[in-house]
Amino acid sequence: MSGRVIVLRGDAAHLPLPDRSVDLVVTSPPYFGLRSYADGGEHYSGQIGSEATPQEWLAAMLECTAEWVRVLKPSGSIFVNLGDKYSGAAGPGTRLNGNHHPKHVGDPQPRGTAVQQTREKSLLGLPWRYALACMDDLGLTLRAEIVWAKPNGLPESVTDRVRRSHEQVFHFTRQPRYYAAVDEIRESYSDNPRAAWNRANGFAQNTAHASDAHNSTIRGRDGKRDAYENPLGKLPGSVWEIPSAPLVVPPELGVDHFAAYPPELCRRIILAWSPPQGLVADPFGGTGTTTLVASVLGRDGVTVDMSADYCRLAQWRTHDPAERCRVIGAPKPPPVADGQGDLFDLGEAS
Repeated sequence: MSGRVIVLRGDAAHLPLPDRSVDLVVTSPPYFGLRSYADGGEHYSGQIGSEATPQEWLAAMLECTAEWVRVLKPSGSIFVNLGDKYSGAAGPGTRLNGNHHPKHVGDPQPRGTAVQQTREKSLLGLPWRYALACMDDLGLTLRAEIVWAKPNGLPESVTDRVRRSHEQVFHFTRQPRYYAAVDEIRESYSDNPRAAWNRANGFAQNTAHASDAHNSTIRGRDGKRDAYENPLGKLPGSVWEIPSAPLVVPPELGVDHFAAYPPELCRRIILAWSPPQGLVADPFGGTGTTTLVASVLGRDGVTVDMSADYCRLAQWRTHDPAERCRVIGAPKPPPVADGQGDLFDLGEAS
């Protein structure tokens, strides 16, 4: 059976999963010093992102990533979404990215200690520090950097630099050969400036001289090869413009979450780098976005989070008909009438 959802309360550095059991890891870990995640309304200890220094955050992230490598199949991939920070003046009370970081019970010192040897107002480069450490310390292969461009990114109060409107998504593998089905997310050539130029200038697609089983050749009037077109469309580029997708949580759940990433980001990754009926895991499950999308696409999904609140939220979201319809762009189903039972809860036969 495929499309199963498993919600687990656990630690991203100690996953309750067997060795080499996961086809794809897709996750968005908490960024350094950005916000406090709560359980029962209280900040809980041990959460990634609340470290005293960026170096401690990086060490914790590498410990987690080593665990993901343990559970990943040799043919699997790991996709990690990360955002960056700006340094402030060193010392207590500093600002990072224009926000004061709250002091939490049990914190060894206030948030915001600047990265060693990083000048004030400098971008810290934390995503790339992490990516390089994954290659150098864990032996992973970095196959791609995807830029998630946000057309509806939040405004910033700065006036002396550009507004940051993107985040990184890194694609890691254990070995050079791994599962990929990129044909699933190929794009139309209609918005390709080079293809449009070719068509406007009399170049036509010549499928009789395809360079291989997938690519067909565009030849000009002189018969010389000019470019390649795949009948399924062009490979997606490394910049994905995807709006952020705010999540509206039912008030009865009593949980707020401000950083759910968009289902469309997960959809592309899951379709292209996990086999049908494969297992997709998110070690920082949060609201369950990854597992929701995996289930809708016929994969089994495991979402893991330290917070019981977020596990409860993920349990609701991954089973909610409206949320599942939203992933595939289907109309929201009508509300269930009072007293109407679940279609699949038939009870015992009489």
